[in-house]
Amino acid sequence: MKPFPYSATIIEESNQNIYYDLKFVRDTKNTQSKRQAICILQIGSIFSRFADNNFVKLDSLDEKYSHQQEITPKEFGVYNSFFGNWDNVLVKNLVDKKNIIQDYAKNKYQYEELQPNFNWKLEKDTKEILGYVCYKATTEFRGRKYIAWYAKNIPINNGPYIFDGLPGLIMEIEDINDHYHFTAIAMDKKTKDIYLRKEKQILHVTREQFRKIQKDLHDNPGFFYGGNSYDANGNPINEKWKKKPYNPIELD
Repeated sequence: MKPFPYSATIIEESNQNIYYDLKFVRDTKNTQSKRQAICILQIGSIFSRFADNNFVKLDSLDEKYSHQQEITPKEFGVYNSFFGNWDNVLVKNLVDKKNIIQDYAKNKYQYEELQPNFNWKLEKDTKEILGYVCYKATTEFRGRKYIAWYAKNIPINNGPYIFDGLPGLIMEIEDINDHYHFTAIAMDKKTKDIYLRKEKQILHVTREQFRKIQKDLHDNPGFFYGGNSYDANGNPINEKWKKKPYNPIELD
């Protein structure tokens, strides 16, 4: 088959990488069933990037294969050996406090927003993560309440996904319902490209537009995939295209 299209801009190189184990719930009616991803937070002097580490590996293969005329079955087998669960890619401009988000809802979308301010409450409780004493903090953000643990001895104002604003690196954070739980499992200082994919197929929208598309896709997948839709009472005409569970990390 022909290679997948690949185009990207390298923004910076990281000088610190933190790996997080992420467990999250897609279906609130079945909270015991959780998806898992190993994500990487790459931090440079101006930018940081948070993404599923398997998608980083797939991007590397996309770049490599894009220079070939075709992908052989052997190479395609290598490609299929990586599977990502966390679609969101978040690039932070640490200086301008602006974020670029790329996410997936049948197609890949991109939108931008200012880095939010978190109203943290610092507490005295401590626990150890990766050999570091970490302190407890709590906050609310876009419909969820969170408990975080940060390391004062790692003076980095950053953390998994969009979270930051504590006097030390966020090593662990979970919402109180344990639907989204990030835990640091490793760190290194290997130099890695902080990059942003820029294929013309990526659709540029606002955050509000993307959230509506994402919600509509879960509510009525048949409309997006060409199958049967719902009747006037909201009942699926074809069970194949029934409503999918929707539990995004940002509820508001």
